Amino acid sequence: MELKLQKTPQECVRKEEVRDEIDRIDRTIMELFALRFEYVKAIVQFKHDHHAIVAQDRKDHVIDKRAEWARELGLDPQTFADMYRLLIDSNIQKELALLNQLNS
Repeated sequence: MELKLQKTPQECVRKEEVRDEIDRIDRTIMELFALRFEYVKAIVQFKHDHHAIVAQDRKDHVIDKRAEWARELGLDPQTFADMYRLLIDSNIQKELALLNQLNS
């Protein structure tokens, strides 16, 4: 997948152009999250119980690292820590459901 923007932020002269570019970026982000979720599903085969799926130490590490990346990019680290906490919690629930299906 490739991000194909038509204009840079500085080239936009109307708010509709800015919104169009934001929509393109958001669509690409969603495609990347869909790809990420394919990996989330794939990892279930390597996890055999609730503790392995929840993996609190790994969860904490991932959230902290994303907050660090956000800070490095000039973004609000708390916002991205919160976003990834929500994402990971959702993925944990999906992984647990997949594990239950595999064990049924």
